[in-house]
Amino acid sequence: MSEELLNKYFKGTCTPEEKILVAKYLNEINDLPANTFSKEEWDETQDAALSEAESLQMFEAITEQTTTPVHRVSWLKITAAAAVVLTILGIGFLSLNRNQPKPNLANQENLTAKLKNVVNWKSVVNYTEQDQLLTLPDNSTVKIYPGGELRYTVPFMQNKREIYLKGKGFFQVTKDKKHPFIVYAKGISTTALGTSFTITALEKNKLVKVQLHTGKVWVKNIDSAHHIKPFSEILKPGDQLVYNALLNKVKLTDAKLPAGRPQDKPAVLNFTQAPLADVFASLEKHYQVKIIYNPADVSEMSFTGSLKLSQPIATILEEITELNKLSQTKTIKGYLISK
Repeated sequence: MSEELLNKYFKGTCTPEEKILVAKYLNEINDLPANTFSKEEWDETQDAALSEAESLQMFEAITEQTTTPVHRVSWLKITAAAAVVLTILGIGFLSLNRNQPKPNLANQENLTAKLKNVVNWKSVVNYTEQDQLLTLPDNSTVKIYPGGELRYTVPFMQNKREIYLKGKGFFQVTKDKKHPFIVYAKGISTTALGTSFTITALEKNKLVKVQLHTGKVWVKNIDSAHHIKPFSEILKPGDQLVYNALLNKVKLTDAKLPAGRPQDKPAVLNFTQAPLADVFASLEKHYQVKIIYNPADVSEMSFTGSLKLSQPIATILEEITELNKLSQTKTIKGYLISK
């Protein structure tokens, strides 16, 4: 057997006929000729796939030789036989794979789409006696009052930011015109594109209140199951919509000046990007109270919206401090505003 043919065999470049010839030769000898191949060549040797007919022919040839009792089986014979058997098994595995039905690409795409559409609902309930501040996936914030519950998906759906509310919640909405922010409460939806408002929908109360602080919101009925009389209202800052489920009526109180009100005492204070210090000064003048604060704390804060002066000063300050993440405390001297 030539050294060149042996090298071709162990490198996997033999023809089918040469492979059978070399296999028979290896079965008949006990040792390979010296310097047949180096360790590096051995390490680089690759298995060559045979056809089914070639493998069967080679296997029969080796079987015929190895069953003769006078031959002594050496490690080399075992190695050669094992190589052939592994080759046959490899061919069988490849053949089996070829016979398996190919995965349906459309089915895979459908499965991927279904997995993407899996909705992960999150529910947050405020069981405490303190207000709870929650940041939503779009960085909008909600103050959930005691007993309130909020449900939403994480992340939000592709085209909408939908929230389901039970109880009372104060919302500060991140502006995103392409993704309306919608709050559902007792069959009423409140839609905002970037604003702040409070919704009160207590379970034991027949009233649903939507109070707008800044921006604009669209409030309408969406649930026929609650037998709500159809309505659709756009609120402006200072407006409040109240739905009475018992009477099935909607009442809208706006921020306009009431008839007969003295003009020197306006019913509403309107602000547009007004520094918070100026807002406090106006409130001090109207309510004749002292509002104490650290100017450095509010130096970069402003307020846009309408303040109804028919409300108690404490209620107005609560709205302003909530919008700016401040706190207020009633003192002997007046009201203390702090971070």
